[in-house]
Amino acid sequence: MASNHSFATDLPEGRPPRAAGEALWRFEPNREQQGRSAWLLQGREGAVLVDIPALTQANLVALNAHDPGQIVLTHRGGHGRIRQLLEHLDWRVWIQEQEAYLLPDVSTTTFSAIARIGSHLTLHWTPGPTPGSCCLHWQEGARDVLFCGALLQSGRDGRAVPVRTAHTFHWVRQIRSLERLRQHLGPGQPGEIACGTGFGHRLVACGAEVLANLDPDTLRALSSHPTPTRGD
Repeated sequence: MASNHSFATDLPEGRPPRAAGEALWRFEPNREQQGRSAWLLQGREGAVLVDIPALTQANLVALNAHDPGQIVLTHRGGHGRIRQLLEHLDWRVWIQEQEAYLLPDVSTTTFSAIARIGSHLTLHWTPGPTPGSCCLHWQEGARDVLFCGALLQSGRDGRAVPVRTAHTFHWVRQIRSLERLRQHLGPGQPGEIACGTGFGHRLVACGAEVLANLDPDTLRALSSHPTPTRGD
């Protein structure tokens, strides 16, 4: 196991992740990654870290408490300081195959379209925000959460919406990804949505209703509009 605590004096103290309900935690927005948020879940089969939080003493202590586990990288903007993190954690890293080249010196496990990484965990390739963007669906017991990375952003009103930015790889593919995702998920799924970007960085309730209310035709019309300059 690569875990050790010699890092304690070398890193900022930071704040520990906050509980977001049973067996789920949200990390403080990572300033090094434009304020993106990472999430940690603890399932019966082990822990899963969704994207990389800031490298701090508090975060490493929290992750070591859940060791061993797996890491899911939902898009290239969520990689953070993964190389340094893996010096302290011997966790398996999942990444969509189109973005594995970005981490040539990291041992990764790739997938193509859909992959089961546990009895209650499914990865879905959702290109658009970046070529290898993906979502993680966790359905276990009372928890039914879609970790959507950059596919959707949380808004001030508590909703989750796709946002076209100056960094969006392909807007039309992003809309198609949303349509395919709705087809793959079961009726009434997901219960909640965990966004990695946007305002609030909180769980979005009524996830199935949020996805159902996203109108593809309206979103496609935005492809002819000027691209916003706000970061993703």
